[in-house]
Amino acid sequence: MSATDTAPLFRPFRLKTLDLKNRIVMAPMTRAMVPGGIPREANAAYYRRRAEGH
Repeated sequence: MSATDTAPLFRPFRLKTLDLKNRIVMAPMTRAMVPGGIPREANAAYYRRRAEGH
């Protein structure tokens, strides 16, 4: 696979009402780890780090 084959992955993309920086999307995986399945600030921090590439 060449760099030009993956280039569309890194281009901005509009998904309905969401403006995404690229087409790389991460499914939510932390709901099972919180009491009652209700996300808290720690979950938001987790996804914020993932979005920044950390």
